[in-house]
Amino acid sequence: MQNFWSDLLSGVPGAALIAGVVMAGLWAVNLLYDRGMPQYVSRKMGHVVGGFAFLMGGILFASAWWPMIIAAFFALLLLGARLFKPHTFRGVGGDGRDSSIYAEVWFALVAVPVFGIAWYWLDFPGIAVSCLLFMAWGDGVTGLVRAKVYRRPVKGAWGSAAMLVICLAIAIFLVRPVWIGIAGAMAAVISERVFGDLGAVRWADDNWAIPAASLLTIVLLLYFTGGI
Repeated sequence: MQNFWSDLLSGVPGAALIAGVVMAGLWAVNLLYDRGMPQYVSRKMGHVVGGFAFLMGGILFASAWWPMIIAAFFALLLLGARLFKPHTFRGVGGDGRDSSIYAEVWFALVAVPVFGIAWYWLDFPGIAVSCLLFMAWGDGVTGLVRAKVYRRPVKGAWGSAAMLVICLAIAIFLVRPVWIGIAGAMAAVISERVFGDLGAVRWADDNWAIPAASLLTIVLLLYFTGGI
């Protein structure tokens, strides 16, 4: 217990740094949105910022506690804003022109179980970070590609191809064995097609589906191959 509290206290500067980066990023995304950027693009810029926060969490901390605490804090903050003052984070959600239901809340909230299962329980921080980056950077690039190629929030092969490239790079760098990481990356791309904007399953949100599908795929493959 003493080690837990000492680790928690020693992580305060890193937690403050990550929180500052995220808040600055949310402010910058609001500014882009206010200057006319479509929300289907501005919220993907928020994805990029969130991805850096996930990556910093995996680098700065020795355990999953602070990443889970930070994720829970921002999930509550975004939920509170959505319920009581939705204009606060309009660039990523709230009362934006084309905001999806609670997508920004899911983005932060899903990190709690992902860090909890992959890092705290199974002791694979790289897997936790990779599954979250599949959502943050992999899905994020789809919005940027669709803005460039299609100029509207529509599904397209180019967006999925770009996401696959990003997810494969993340998997190769962070997951071992590599082939299992590649399988997780492919599961992430498939789940984005099914659960993403204008996808086949409209009641769900890809911000929780992508990490969940990729984590489930990786954990099952590790289990059946004796990796855990």
